[in-house]
Amino acid sequence: CYHVVKPVDIVSVLSILDRLEFVHVNQGGVKYECDVVLKDHFPAELQDLIGNLGLGGRQARAMLRRLGPRQSIPPHVDDWMPKEADWRRFQVPLTSHPDILMAWPDDDVSVHLAPGFLYEVNFSRKHEVIHPADCSRVHLQIDQIDATI
Repeated sequence: CYHVVKPVDIVSVLSILDRLEFVHVNQGGVKYECDVVLKDHFPAELQDLIGNLGLGGRQARAMLRRLGPRQSIPPHVDDWMPKEADWRRFQVPLTSHPDILMAWPDDDVSVHLAPGFLYEVNFSRKHEVIHPADCSRVHLQIDQIDATI
């Protein structure tokens, strides 16, 4: 369902988080809301972070996703990606809390994705975010095609 790829230096990105303009969105069919910054609005620090990850392949989509305090994401499967492409999803948690979990209920797996690490997560299995904490959770999410890492 997930694996830790490697540690990542996120210090430069943490220093600019409060300057980013997040946009509030409702995520269509699964009916959850969150705040995002799309890759077209990434400052140099975020672009450098992604470039230094060494994912290989080509980037299909990247965004910062912020969940407010106690804001969870219900169980869902991301099935909008074309089946003929080798899509892989990576996440770099920037801010979080140990009580915030990403879970794959059908697989009986749940884990806290700790800030400062690159994770690969399985989006094609039912997954959710359980967020009982009184802080925001911010993750950099990157969908990569033909990644070589």
